[in-house]
Parts: sequence; structure tokens; C-alpha cells
Amino acid sequence: MLVQFTVAVDGRVVGEVQQQLSGSAAEIEEQLRPVQQRTSRMVLEPALGQIALQARAPHCCGHRMKNCGFRTIEVQTTCGPVPVARRRYRCLTCGHECDPADAQICCGRHQVTRPLAQRACQLAVDTHFTRLAGLMQDQHGLCLGHQLLWELAHDVGTHAEQLRRADAAQARRHRDAPVTPDVTPQRVYVTLDGILYPTNLSEPDPDQPDQKRTVYHQMKVGAVYWQDERGEWHKRMTWGREGPEEFAAALYRLACRCGYRQAREKIFAADGADWCWDVQATYFSDATGILDWFHASEHVWEAARQVNPQNPKAWADAALERLHTTGGSALCEWLREQQPHRRGHARTALDQLIGYVAPRVERMNYPDSRKRGWQIGTGMVESTCKQLVGLRLKAPGMHGSESGALAITTLRATELNNQWHTFWKTLALAT
Repeated sequence: MLVQFTVAVDGRVVGEVQQQLSGSAAEIEEQLRPVQQRTSRMVLEPALGQIALQARAPHCCGHRMKNCGFRTIEVQTTCGPVPVARRRYRCLTCGHECDPADAQICCGRHQVTRPLAQRACQLAVDTHFTRLAGLMQDQHGLCLGHQLLWELAHDVGTHAEQLRRADAAQARRHRDAPVTPDVTPQRVYVTLDGILYPTNLSEPDPDQPDQKRTVYHQMKVGAVYWQDERGEWHKRMTWGREGPEEFAAALYRLACRCGYRQAREKIFAADGADWCWDVQATYFSDATGILDWFHASEHVWEAARQVNPQNPKAWADAALERLHTTGGSALCEWLREQQPHRRGHARTALDQLIGYVAPRVERMNYPDSRKRGWQIGTGMVESTCKQLVGLRLKAPGMHGSESGALAITTLRATELNNQWHTFWKTLALAT
């Protein structure tokens, strides 16, 4: 089968394509892809050239810059490489040179169009860079180098991270500023946690002085989630390597956009880390605090192995049943009743468990929380940590720089927060 295409732009023929098709249905379909790309390039070349010609002369040092003539570059598009001739300008005062058409055609400093950059970054969200070039070739029939793909994802993700940090800084400065919520649920959960990921840094191993070990950093992750009228769950997330105060401001701004201020029921859930509850005290003091049930259970089980080493399960089950049905205060009373009858390691374990539970009894009112239909675990933020960081940054053999980890995490969060297409519509990278 011989197919022929004649491509005309504004009534003028710009090219013809012929292709012999043969083989199976799948082979014919694959043979058509380069045909589509060739015909599309014939249209893109004059279209991009026209856009380049329409770019206005820039100004620098208070004066219009000098036109230094045309310079042709090869721009990578979703249809393959396309030559584009655009004017280059130079400032006669300071010598600065620029190509104003690049801002309209290319994605930042890269000679890659925005649609192609979007596809590459979307693959980078889920795929390690060692496989990215091959996937671009298989899925789009395009040959892009490993370094270009890495720099592209890094620049786009870093730009998105800078926007997030600026928004968090503004939220910290103007904490009580009005925020128009995107949704107004009756019940809102706010939860946060941290997850460690490997970096490309190393340090001496204290256990083996002649060896080095990988340095791990912690990524803070926050999630705001709720149910709609149909009972379906929705979630939005934030993340960051900044300090707890700035991260808390970002989480609070996110919660406000999710209707936190308007909600009738506000629940803040976290594990036992002190920094998490400092966040609640500063920004979410009007929410009911719930200590993660599974975190509390771990402390009970740890004590059970010392208090009743012969049958720790029986003792742990009795303690957890009391905690589940009567709350933290009743558990403390039950533990204190056992203190006079215990010695040694068992007494120490009881004392430590009481020391853990007593200051947190208000956050361990599990019977009341269950009666209200509230969740008493932090599984939502733990799964968010895995979605956002674990699956992409903690795969076997993976490690990277802090800026690279933040860039990729930001891209993942942009997609998981359903903001991917909105972000790319407004993306403006410096050239």
C-alpha cells in the first residue's frame, strides 16, 4: 500500500510525503508514526518561523537592542527536530545578547518546545532517568539525550518548587489573610509525617571507620483530605525540606484552600514526633488532635515484651482493648495499678509507657473519636509519603542531590494534586 500526502500552508505546497505500508496491522500502525511526524514538521517549520518573526525587539539599559541578524537553531518538538530562524539582539551599552523568540517557542533555556517538555517531565515523574531516554524513544519516537532530559526536569521542578516556597513564605507573613477555599467540606483531616530518602552524599560509618555510608535526608509531607457528598475521598498534599515553621505555614495555606476554616469538624492526626504537635499548636490549635493509633500500639507492644515476656500478646491485647474502649486516661490508671507488683525491667517498662501516655491522654480519646466516625490512624499521610517520595526516590540504587530530589518531588506532587495541566499553562521559565 502506497500512501501519499501533500502538505500545503496558506495555499502554498511546502512538501510531499510518500510511504509504502506493508505487514501486519501493528507494523502498519508503527510505520505511520514517522509519516505523521514528517508531515507535522512541514507545518511546524513555517508556523514557528512566523512566530519568531513576530517577536518584538527587546530593550536593555533603557535602549532598544541592536538587531544582529538571524540565527537558526534546531528545536526539538513532539514531531522531531525543526529548524527555526530567529533574530538575535545585542545591547550596545552592556553587550548583553538575547533571542526574544525563544521565550515563545522554547521551554526555558532548552531548545525544546513546551509540549515536548511536558511529556518528558510527565515520564520523569514516575521513571528513573536511566530509562527515560529509552521511553521517550519508544513512546514518542524521539531521541533526546539523558543530560537534556535531566536538566529539563530539574529546571521545571525547581521553578515549581520556588513558586511553592514563595507561596509558603507569603502564608507565613500573612497568616490571617483571607483565602478563598476550593471546596467546603463539613469535616477536614490534616495530617503530616516525615520520610527519609537517600542522597548522593556520604559520611564515615561509626560502626566501620574505614567505610562510608549514605547520608539520608528527611522530606516533610503533609496531607489534607476529606469526603464529598457522595462519600468519595479527596486529598491534596504539600512537601518540603524547609524548617517546621515554614512547612507548617504551607500546610496551613493548603488546608485553608481545602475549606479548613469553614469546616465544622477539624481533625489533626500525627504520630508522636514533637515537631508535628508543635505545628498543631501553632496553626491548628482549633482542631481535635488524635495520636496515631498504630503508633500508640507500638509503644504498648514494646512495654508488653518487658512486662510479660512469657505471653506479651495477652498483656498487649488487654492494654489495647482498654485503650480502644475507654481511652488514654483509663489505660494510665490500669498501668499505675500494676506498678506496685512489678520490679526490674517490667517496672521500668511500665514507668516508660506511663510517661509516654500521660502527657498525651487528650490525643488518645479513641472511643469518642470512633463514636464521631473519625479516623484514628495516619495511614493517609503514610501512603502519601510512599506515593510522593518513596516510590520515586527510594527505589533500589537510587540517590541524588537535594535540589534534584525536591524538583522531582514537586513534579510528582503537581500531578498528584491534579494541577499538572494548570501548571503547564502558566509555566514561564527564564531563557
